Amino acid sequence: KDGSYSVDALLNALTKNTKLFAIAQISNIFGRLNPIQEFAAVCHENGTLIVCDGAQSVPHIPVNVQFLDVDFLAFSGHKMLAPMGIGVLYGKEALLDQMPPFLYGGEMIEYVTRSDATFAQLPHKFEAGTVNVGGAVGLHAAIQYLNQIGFDTIMQREDTLTAAALSEMRKMPHVHVIGSDLPEEHHGIIAFTIDGVHPHDIAAIFDSDNIAVRAGHHCAQPLHAFLGVPSTVRMSVSFYNDASDIERFLDTLKSIRGRMGYGG
Repeated sequence: KDGSYSVDALLNALTKNTKLFAIAQISNIFGRLNPIQEFAAVCHENGTLIVCDGAQSVPHIPVNVQFLDVDFLAFSGHKMLAPMGIGVLYGKEALLDQMPPFLYGGEMIEYVTRSDATFAQLPHKFEAGTVNVGGAVGLHAAIQYLNQIGFDTIMQREDTLTAAALSEMRKMPHVHVIGSDLPEEHHGIIAFTIDGVHPHDIAAIFDSDNIAVRAGHHCAQPLHAFLGVPSTVRMSVSFYNDASDIERFLDTLKSIRGRMGYGG
C-alpha cells in the first residue's frame, strides 16, 4: 500500500493470455516511480506488450522511450504547461504500421473509392481531420521551455519543496499521507486525508485561501477501493512553486479541523 509494484508481482500477474500490460511511470496518487525498463523486459520475455502512462512523469523527469523500451507511451500536454486538448502517443513504428486507424477523415488516406481505401503513412493515418494546430505549437513551446530550465533543476526544486511539506505534515496527528515516508519517492505529489473532514470540504477551504488542490479519486477509483479510502486530497508542486507556497499550504492545512468546528 506504499504504491510499489515489483517485477515479482508482475511475473505473478502475467499469464499466457496476457496481451497488454499498462502502468503509469509515476503514480498520480503515490508519486512512486515504477521500474518501467525492468517491466518492459519482463513483458517482452513473456510475449506481452507494455503501455506506459507518462502523464505524471514526462513533465517532471527525463524520459527516454528507447531506453525504457516501451511499446507505447502516452502523455498529456496540459500537465507540462501546454494548452488543454493536446497530447502525445508514442508507439514503436512496427506496431503502429500494423494498427488500423480508429478515426476517419481528411488527410488520413492516400486513395479512396466507394469500396476501398489506402491509408496515409505514419503519423498521418492516425490524424484524421483538422489537427489542433494551436495545441501543437503550444506543446512545442512548452517542451522547449522545460528543456531550457533543465530537468535536474526541476527535480531538485520539486524534491526540496515536497520534503518541506512532508516533514511538517508528518507532525500533524489528524493528517494521513498516502504512500512512502521518503520525499524523493513522491516526485512532487502528496495525497492525504484529514480525520473527520471530507476531501471536498478540505479542497473548498484551500480554494477559499486561493490554494489549488484536487479532491476525489484522481481517476483512480479502484486504487482508492484497494486502499480502503473513499477519496483523498492531492497537493502537488512544480518548479514555479517556492518555499512561501509551501508555508501557505501548511498554514491552511493546520487550520482546517478548527475551521470545521473540531477545535484544532
